[in-house]
Amino acid sequence: MTDILLINPSSTTVQNNPIPFGLAYIAGFLEKNNFSVRILDLSIKSMTDEEILSNIEKTNPKKIGFSCMSVHVSFIKRITKKIKEKFDRIILIAGGTHITALPNESINELENVDLFVLGEGEKTILEIMKNIKLSKINGIAYIENKKVQINPPREFIKDLDGLPFPARHLLANINKYQLGFDWEGRKPSATIFSSRGCPFNCIYCASKIMWKQRVRFRSAENILEEIDFLVKKYRVKEILFYDDHFVLDKERLVKICKGLIKRNYNLTWCCLSRVDCMTLKIAKLMKKSGCHMISFGVESGSQTILNVMKKNVKIKDIVKTFEICKKAGMHTKASFIFGAPKETEETINETQKLLKIIRPDYIWLFIMTPLPGTELYKMHEKAGIISKDWAMYDQTTYNKFYDTNLTYEELRTAVAKTYKSYYFSFGYAFSQIKKFNLPKFFAYFRLFKLLPYALKYIKKGRLKNEGD
Repeated sequence: MTDILLINPSSTTVQNNPIPFGLAYIAGFLEKNNFSVRILDLSIKSMTDEEILSNIEKTNPKKIGFSCMSVHVSFIKRITKKIKEKFDRIILIAGGTHITALPNESINELENVDLFVLGEGEKTILEIMKNIKLSKINGIAYIENKKVQINPPREFIKDLDGLPFPARHLLANINKYQLGFDWEGRKPSATIFSSRGCPFNCIYCASKIMWKQRVRFRSAENILEEIDFLVKKYRVKEILFYDDHFVLDKERLVKICKGLIKRNYNLTWCCLSRVDCMTLKIAKLMKKSGCHMISFGVESGSQTILNVMKKNVKIKDIVKTFEICKKAGMHTKASFIFGAPKETEETINETQKLLKIIRPDYIWLFIMTPLPGTELYKMHEKAGIISKDWAMYDQTTYNKFYDTNLTYEELRTAVAKTYKSYYFSFGYAFSQIKKFNLPKFFAYFRLFKLLPYALKYIKKGRLKNEGD
């Protein structure tokens, strides 16, 4: 018998699929405390409901925990009903951003789930596994005497270095997780979270639902220790730092870079960052230590839209940062969101013009989506235009917009035109020819293999649905 089976619902796209960090960290923490854990990741191995039930029968868990984003609600609702019908003794648990943002709605909608974990899950799940009285466990919600009970929030873990590394050994095959077809990385690759949280206040971002705009950093020494482990255990050659803002703590960043240089591994890496924090000195050090690409959340080329989003950046900062990366020999990726409040054809034109100036190696375009718990969600809710069709909350197919006259069809067309006009422009082709190399060749090769999917994504958004 297994103490707990952790289930990660299927992914909604094929572009980027890192390991299920929330579940992997919880699994590692539970194992450290002598509980037996299994992970079933449906984003890697798709299963029918009957196959999932068969897996549960073989695993024979006492409890089952689900990671739940908004797009997963319909799947979890359906599968938990079937689980309860066949295995009524099993305690069902759900946690994640959707549950944390909407605990009351989650309890009402997911009627077969017994316990709901709100916020950071490691210590909460451990107390559940120890069968501590529910009223004594902070950070959970449940039904008691036919009434919703939401306990006080749990305090954040102060020392992230004290957590064991994610339980990658419980995943079927870490080589199946990918950084995305437009990452110029090598295989085997791995993803690392070196911090939790983001201090900024963008109206669309779900990070503060879980972390309350508070940032906690793992130490440089702890991160380098995990890299040592990944290189020795899995022969990793490429790492993606998946933090909201990896470059935020410059002192820590310098230590990490110097540690990588000293180790002299055959290792390259990439990361995510804001556009207002790069300096040429930092970029050159990152490059020297193996960093070859940075992904920036640019979001818009219109200062009006950036202000509405509360990005707290200037267009000049964006241009300057991309110039710095080019001088340092760093490749770049830029993400943009269409459909923000005040969005017009003119602001979209401004975004398209900025693209020609900054010339990122790759772009990723999204449709503005009011994720539950965000300020944007509250704006939609107040205006009476919020949708409870959770399958649409995937940042590509949401079709109701606040304070803009543009329709979903017009925004989807703008996304498609922007992709095509950028990638098939002479300016882009020339910029890529000048810095063509083997990693870029393999990135384009992966893109070519996925071209039918990519074209569908450009036209319609999400490539696959986790199912209703």
